[in-house]
Order: sequence, then C-alpha cells, then structure tokens
Amino acid sequence: MITYEEICKKIGFDPIEKGLNYTVADHEDDSQISPFSVLNQEELDFLTDYLIRNRSKLEKYMVR
Repeated sequence: MITYEEICKKIGFDPIEKGLNYTVADHEDDSQISPFSVLNQEELDFLTDYLIRNRSKLEKYMVR
C-alpha cells in the first residue's frame, strides 16, 4: 500500500510542507532532473489524488 510518507521519503521532501526550491536560471535549463521522476505511475496517481484532496493546504503556493 502506498502512503504519502513513503512518497515524501522517496522524493526527498514533503510537497505540502516544504515545497521544492528550484534555482531559477536566466535561460532554459534542462539539466535539472525532476525529483518526481523516481515515482512510478501508481505513485504519481496516488500523489496527484492526495494533493487534490488536500489542496486547502496548498494555498501558500497559489498566485492570485
């Protein structure tokens, strides 16, 4: 059974609590690999559903 905690451990951070700090380049930079690339499709589906169900916790990331 997949859990949110297992996914956080696998990607190395908690998307809701910590977010992810990408360095912003002044040009397109394809060298940064997404931490989510280590997840399989089932884990990605679980994470997507989890974030949708908990979207109220993501308000700090919303740009209005």
